[in-house]
Parts: sequence; C-alpha cells; structure tokens
Amino acid sequence: MKKLFLFLLLPCVSWAQQEIPLNDLRAFDQPSNNWTIEQAVKANYTDTSFQVSPGNGILVNTLRNGKYKRSDDLKFKLNHGDIRLILDFMLPKGANSGIYLQGRYEVQLLDSYGKKQRMKYGDCGGIYERWDDARGKGYEGYEGYAPRQNACKAPGLWQTIEIDFQAPRFDARGKKIKNAIFKKVILNGILVQENIEVSGMTRGALFDKEAPMGPITIQGDHGPVAFKNLRYETYEKPTISLGDLNYAYYEGAFTNLQANNATPLLKGKTTEITGKTIKVQKDFLLVYEGELNVPEADTYEFITHWTGKGRLEVDGQTLNQGDYWYSDRVSHSKVLSAGKHAFKLSFSKDFSWGNRALGLFVKRIGSPLVALHARTSLPDPEAVGLIEVKAEVEPVYQRSFAFHQGTKKTHVIHLGDPSGVHYSYDLNQGALLQVWRGKFLNATQMWESRGEPQTAEPLGLNQVMDGKFPLVPSGQAQPDSVNNGQWMYKGYRIQHGRPVYLYQWNNVLLEDNLVPNSAGTGWTRTLSWKPAQGTNPSFDLILGTSASVVKVQPGLISLDGNQYFIQWNGGSESVQSLANGKQQVRIPISGNSISYQVIW
Repeated sequence: MKKLFLFLLLPCVSWAQQEIPLNDLRAFDQPSNNWTIEQAVKANYTDTSFQVSPGNGILVNTLRNGKYKRSDDLKFKLNHGDIRLILDFMLPKGANSGIYLQGRYEVQLLDSYGKKQRMKYGDCGGIYERWDDARGKGYEGYEGYAPRQNACKAPGLWQTIEIDFQAPRFDARGKKIKNAIFKKVILNGILVQENIEVSGMTRGALFDKEAPMGPITIQGDHGPVAFKNLRYETYEKPTISLGDLNYAYYEGAFTNLQANNATPLLKGKTTEITGKTIKVQKDFLLVYEGELNVPEADTYEFITHWTGKGRLEVDGQTLNQGDYWYSDRVSHSKVLSAGKHAFKLSFSKDFSWGNRALGLFVKRIGSPLVALHARTSLPDPEAVGLIEVKAEVEPVYQRSFAFHQGTKKTHVIHLGDPSGVHYSYDLNQGALLQVWRGKFLNATQMWESRGEPQTAEPLGLNQVMDGKFPLVPSGQAQPDSVNNGQWMYKGYRIQHGRPVYLYQWNNVLLEDNLVPNSAGTGWTRTLSWKPAQGTNPSFDLILGTSASVVKVQPGLISLDGNQYFIQWNGGSESVQSLANGKQQVRIPISGNSISYQVIW
C-alpha cells in the first residue's frame, strides 16, 4: 500500500469562484474618480505610476485626487461574513494599499520588493495593527502580524493574494462570542499567515464596531494600485447533516466489505462517524448506515479518508471505493435533491500496521467544508520535520532530481546564494528551470526516511522558467531540447564562489555564468563562446516564449502575463508568433557574448 507523507490533511476542494465583473464600476458603492476601469496597465519596476490603456477588465486607482482622502477608499456592494477571496494586484514602486475584510480588518498591500530585513505588519501580506489612543503616546498601535516571509514581487508585475477569512460570531443579543480569524493568507503561492485571530478591528476601519457582515473595502488614498480577476466564495448556504445514524461492528476477515450472516459484536445508534469504535488492529468490519439531510437541491462533494478498504454509498450508488492510506484523498460529486437520502459507509482493515483512521467530509459550493466524523477519528498526518538547506554565508550547491512543468529532471543543480536569490539549473540542457527569492531549499524528500522521490523544492517566491537553452543559430527555431549528439556538458569551474557552466556545442565552447544583479533582486546571466578556428557562428538569444509579451520600454519586457521581467542592453527585439499561439522574443547577437537579467 502506498504511504504518503503530507504536511496538511484537510482535503483540497474545488471552489466556485464567483467573479466580480470589471466592465464598469457598478459593483462598487459610489467610487471616487480615482478609480477607473482600463484594459491594460504596465510599469517599469522603478516607475511610481502606471501607463494605462483604455478598455475594460482591470480596476485601476490613479491617485489623481492626492493622498490621504478617505473618500477615495473603494467600498464593494458585496457584503460578506465568512469568505474566501482571491485577486490579482499590481503595485508601482513605493505604492501602498490594503484590503479590508468587512471594511474592518486589513491585509496590507505594500511594495515590499527587495526588503531583506525583518518583515513587519505593514509589509505586503501583513495583518495591520490595531490602534487605541487611550494606550498612551508611542503605545497606540498594538497587535499587528508580520508575514512569515517576503513574498512580494517586483513593482509592475501582477501578484496574487488569497485570503480565507472567518467572520466574528455573535449571540442572539448581538454580543461577540468569537473573534474574527484569518485562516490563511497566501501571497504569490507562499503561505504568509495562518490561523491569525484578531481581537478587534484594525486601524483605518470604516466602522466603529464589529458586526457579522460588512463590505470588502480597498484602501485608495495611499498610492496607485491595480486589480483584476476578483473572485470569491461566501459560505452562507446550509449543508448536509447526518440523521438516524446506526452502526454495526464485526470482527473477522471481511475482504468484500460484506457482513453476510455474521453477528455484530457491537451495534446501536450514534450521532457521528468514528473509528474509535474499533477494538482490534486488523480483521474487522465497521458499517455506518443512516440518512443525509440535504437542505437544498445542489451538487455535493463527498471526500473520504481511510486506512485499509472502504466504500461509500449514497442512495445505493457507490461513490468512493478502494484500498487507501488515510492521507489519500478520494472524492466524488453527486447532485442531490432536497430531503433525506440513504447512505452507507463500510470500512475494514486486514493488516496490523497503520492507524484505524476513518473520515468523511462533505462540501457544497457556498458552504464550508464539513466533517461528518469525530475529530479523533482521523488523526493528524505523521509529522515530517523540514530539512532545510541554507545559503547564508557563501554560495551553496545542491544536486537533486526536480520536477519542472510536470517532468522529473535528473541532472539538476540548485544554487543558493547569500544575496537571497537562488536558481535550479538543468545540467543536461544548459537551462534555467526556476528562480526564486527568500529561503533556499526544502530537501525533505531527499533525506527523510528512504528519500524515495530524491527531489528538492524552493522555499521562497518562485518563478518557473521555460527550461530551454536560450541560444539558437540565427534564424532557426528553438528546439525543445539540445541535440545530445552535438552537445556535451563539460562540467563547471568556480568563479567568485559560483559555478560557471561549460559546454561544447558542435565546434563552439560555451560558458554560462549566473550572478546576482547589483541590487540582489534577480539574476544576471552571461553567455559567452569561443568558436573553433576558421568558424564564425552567429546566434539569436531567445529572451522568452510566452502567451503574453509586454514591451515595457526599450530593453525591458514582461512575460507570462506580467509575471517576471527580462532586461538587457543593446539589440532590438523581434516578437514572432508561433504555431501554438505563443509569442517568442529574440534578439540577434553581435560579438561572442550576451548578458540579460531575470527580475521577478
């Protein structure tokens, strides 16, 4: 049986992303003229304002009214309690904004790009502080939660933030009985906040007291900011509950999950599913039968977890079935009418090792994930400590396997630099696989237990690259991989503590040298070559292949929907349309070397 080691057990479920249309400003409550709907925005990473193109699809604050006018904050017409919110945003250099859940609790949006000192609550992804003048001069601000690490991209790039927020709870008389909780804040794929309870409203709230509902509000009086892809899910809909639940417990071998004529050792009524009823480690059968109370006709997702063999049936139809380890997620969705539906859950185990784990979750779009089992019936996953490789004093090299765009690469070197920027490089192809900033490397899958996957993963803000060697003979198409018959990896030499990769390509000796740029915020890559005597090859440099290419200014483009920049000096680029619908940017090379920067 396959055994998986997971950091989180709660199942990942799909969610209905209701989207706020950005064809006009009708979704917002009396927006000021700071806010407009545009088709495109762009900026250099040094620009303090945007260049905009008219159209629709992007919400833009230009700050034309000047700073610190609260009437420029943007209030949504949408009022919410519990909510999962995800959106893309762009900041120019030095910009400052924030998202207020219920108009009361702020997640900070700030240009924290390149900051290396300790993060604070006012940095991007931070939960802003509370404020009370009565605490005395210098002590007015309190609480406030810094992000776990700096996950902020460069100004002028699109960033993504996801906020899972649980509203405060109130009793029938309006008294607060539970504080608001930021269950998760994920910035650019990095978990920066988790289970943060806020005892009250953060500074700058729209209201003077807490309430069960309130509008999303965006701070619009501190600096320019742009947004797109505003998606959310709220959790007001009722969901399934159990009714008339009975159980029967048997001991013996039940390989087909059928009791047949066996007599149960235990049976009776109960209110929840639990594996704690089981008395032995193996050779048993536990069967639950009862009703699912369905409040409204809809699609419901059933997610099961068990160690051993199990089967879930609803109205006589088998939904989930098979042999699994308890951290495996098995899911099936079914349309159910309102009313009562019969269900049956059968569970057995014929081996002595492993937890007697049993769990059943249900998810309806518009309602939270609900566990129909007892908390103790499904144990936490086995703890696996993080094995971190650090690069704090000098460059660190780590060889491993690595996944890139779904393919396992076998000849990978990860370079960790004390400047805080790192990369993964495919030695077979002379290709950048990914670049990232922040912490260096998670090597847990290499060294934990038997280290079967032998893979390592970035620990910081990661940008995946195309994984191809960027030089091609002038005018030729870029191949998916270099020709191994004409291409040979010759090792590397050390220069200033960092590797310079060496290759022979036909009669050309190539060197590939990556060093942190002068600001320590990206990589400068220099490719140089020495042709054999009597030859003078000419090359094009492929700067990138992307579905979206934005020319920000001469010598600076952004790729993959403004996800990262490529910057170079000299040479005008050409953009070619490929058969797969993507665009490829290339420049002709004069001389025997070329340099460019990757900035994200």
